[in-house]
Amino acid sequence: MQIRADDAADLAEGATLLGSGGGGAAAAMTAVLRHALRLHGPVPLIHAADLDPDAWVVPVGAIGAISVMVERPPSGTEFAAAVRALERHLGIEAVAVHGLETGGINALLAVATAAWLGLPLVDADGMGRAFPRLDQTVFTLAGLPTAPIALADPSGTEMLITRADGAALERLARTVLPALGGWAASAQCAMRAETSRRHALPGTFSRALEFGRALGRARHDPAERDRMLEYAHARRLGTGTVLEVRQRGRTSVTGSVTVEHAADGRTLRLEMADEYLLALDEGVVTARVPEIIAVLHARTWRHVSTEEVAAGQHVDILALPAPAALGTPEADRLMGPTAFGLDMPDEAARGDGHGTGAPGHLTETR
Repeated sequence: MQIRADDAADLAEGATLLGSGGGGAAAAMTAVLRHALRLHGPVPLIHAADLDPDAWVVPVGAIGAISVMVERPPSGTEFAAAVRALERHLGIEAVAVHGLETGGINALLAVATAAWLGLPLVDADGMGRAFPRLDQTVFTLAGLPTAPIALADPSGTEMLITRADGAALERLARTVLPALGGWAASAQCAMRAETSRRHALPGTFSRALEFGRALGRARHDPAERDRMLEYAHARRLGTGTVLEVRQRGRTSVTGSVTVEHAADGRTLRLEMADEYLLALDEGVVTARVPEIIAVLHARTWRHVSTEEVAAGQHVDILALPAPAALGTPEADRLMGPTAFGLDMPDEAARGDGHGTGAPGHLTETR
């Protein structure tokens, strides 16, 4: 399978859906990806099992302010520089680019990096959706070191953080971003192909691409929406009107959204930070991170991000299952609601919640 320039828009749609309301505005990065694929040709999408088990692969992404990145879009030199810096430090040669995050723009940038470097892309990543922190990955859960990490900015500055645990690495990387102009390309968690095969989330880029295609069909033909929900194993948590968006200032949970169900006037509340984190229907938990909560305009099924949601919008609220690997107690501590500072209601209250169905995880096949 190859990802071509004509696939850029579909991949962006699927990655935005997996962004759970976050992950960055994709329009500008879609143009960057399309240009990279037209200039350098299609990117082969491969499986880690197809590589020599000892071959090295490097996950890539971007960290920092997406708004700054739109003003200073990547040229490709930053991502190539980050990968090469990590290769030099470790004394390795990467045979493929690897995904770090398939939710939001980092999915697009991983494909673009593979095009810029002339390498294939491993159809796998470390999150299966969007998360805000560098250490919120299955690689951390597997005990793999997050560092070293190489950062490179558009002006040519390169930086290596050679030793730090996940939480410390996150703090250090965010601290230096202002000096790097607000955003940087990153290369981290370099691993052998066998390690990726054992621990990464497989098939996530092809999944995002198929989700994007299904969403496009549903957008043009409302009759396709139920098929899309079935294909994605998604649940509709509710349809209604946004009554209020309340901001909470500088906390890990930045706000909440109250939606009135169109059918009977019940209220559904969404807690959000960079992404939608928690859905409560009349106080009953019906979806929770690491599940993927998506908000779509009810008529057009266009994405509504946490930054765009506003009172008066008529919306559909969906929940997509998280990858099965994120269904463990260890994953819940790293990626679940309490990791974002949310005090959870009694977990026994989780469940059908007015017929919405129970939160779940997606079983993976390798």
